[in-house]
Amino acid sequence: MGNITTSLLSYFIHPLLWIVLITTVLVGIIRVRKERQFFNTRLYPATLESTRLLLTGLFLGLIVSAMTWYTGVIVDFSWLLLFNIVSVVLFATLGYRGLTASYTLALTTLGLIGINLLLLIKPEDSITAVFSTQLIMQPNVLIGLSILLAVGLFIEGFLLYLFSRKPLQPELIKIRRGTIKGQFKYRGAFLLPVFMLFPVAKDGFFSTSEWWPIFSVGKMEFLPLFVPLVIGTRVIVRSQLPKRLLKKRMFAIIALAVIVTLLTIVTYFYNWFTLMPFVMALLGHIAIDIYFWVVDEPDTERYHQTSKGVCVIGTREDTASRKMGILPGELITSCNGNPVKNRQELYDALNINRAYVKLTVCDEFNEPRFVETALFETDSFELGLLFIEESVVEEMKDSVES
Repeated sequence: MGNITTSLLSYFIHPLLWIVLITTVLVGIIRVRKERQFFNTRLYPATLESTRLLLTGLFLGLIVSAMTWYTGVIVDFSWLLLFNIVSVVLFATLGYRGLTASYTLALTTLGLIGINLLLLIKPEDSITAVFSTQLIMQPNVLIGLSILLAVGLFIEGFLLYLFSRKPLQPELIKIRRGTIKGQFKYRGAFLLPVFMLFPVAKDGFFSTSEWWPIFSVGKMEFLPLFVPLVIGTRVIVRSQLPKRLLKKRMFAIIALAVIVTLLTIVTYFYNWFTLMPFVMALLGHIAIDIYFWVVDEPDTERYHQTSKGVCVIGTREDTASRKMGILPGELITSCNGNPVKNRQELYDALNINRAYVKLTVCDEFNEPRFVETALFETDSFELGLLFIEESVVEEMKDSVES
C-alpha cells in the first residue's frame, strides 16, 4: 500500500503541474477583473478555468490511463525529462496554445529521436548523455506514443467544444491610433494524470527499489508512474462569430486526430512509417493555426464602436437579449421606433415603453431584422447586452495618450 501511495505522490513533483495550475488560477482571476472593468459585470466565475483544468482533466485522465495501460505505452526518464522541458518552454513562449499534444508530444518524441541519431555520430558528453536511450527507437514504443498523440488531439477537440458551449469571453483591446475594438479570447487546458510504465534498469534512473511498486512482464520490470499530461489551446476571435469559428476549429482538430489515428494504424504494419504520425500532427496543427489566423481578418468593422448604431459585443445568459437571439457583432440601430447610436440613447428609448421592447438589429450582412420581447417594470436595465462603453473607451484612450 505504501508503494502505491509513493507512486501516486510522485505525480506532484513535476514542475509542469504547478506552473500550469498556478497560471490557470491567475487567468481566471484576471479574466473576471477585465470583465468587470470593461462591462461592469462578471460573465463566468473565476473558477471556470481551474475547475475545467482539474475536475474534467481528472475524469479524462482516468480514461486515458486505462487506454495507456491496455496499449502498453512505455517511456523512460529521458523522454519524461525532455517532455517537461519542452512543455514548460512552449507554455512560457506560446501560452496555452503551446500545450497542444501536436506540439508537446510530437516535439518531445521527434527531438529525442534526433538527439539519439546525433549521438551515433558524435560521442555523448555529460549533457547529452541524459537523453541517451535506445527505447525511443523501438517501433512498438513509437506506436504507443502516437496513439497517445491521437487521443490528445481528440481531447483538444473536446476542449474547443466546451468553449463553444460558453462562447462569451469578450475583451476590449487598443489597436491603431488608439482605436478601441472588441475581440474574444479563449484559453484553457485539461490536466490529465496519465498512467505510464517506465522500464527499470539495473543502474538506470529508475532502478529496483523497495520504495516503488514493480511490475514484471517477461524478463523486463516496469515502474508505474502518473505523468501530468497537459492538453491546452488558445483561440482569439477578432472578426467572426465566436461560436461559428470555434466549431470550425474543433472539426479541423478532430479531422487531424483522425488522420493521425489512420497513420498510426499504418505504422502497425509498416514500421518504417512510425515517424509520420508525429510529423503530420506537428505540421497539420501549424497549418490549422495559420489558416484560422488569416481567415479571421481583424480589419473589419465588426466589434468596433460606430456611429451607425450600438455595436453588441455579446449577451448574458438567461436574459432578454439572449432570448431575442441578438448575436455578437450585430448593430442595434433603433429601439421602440427611435434611432439609437450609443448606450444612453438605447436605454432612454427602452424606458419609453416599459411593457415591451422592439429593436431593429442589423446582422453581419447588414440586413435589418426586428426582434421584440415583453418586459417587466424593472427589466429595462436587465436586457443583458454587452457593448463598448463610452467611459471605458475614454479611459483606454487616455492610457494610450499618456
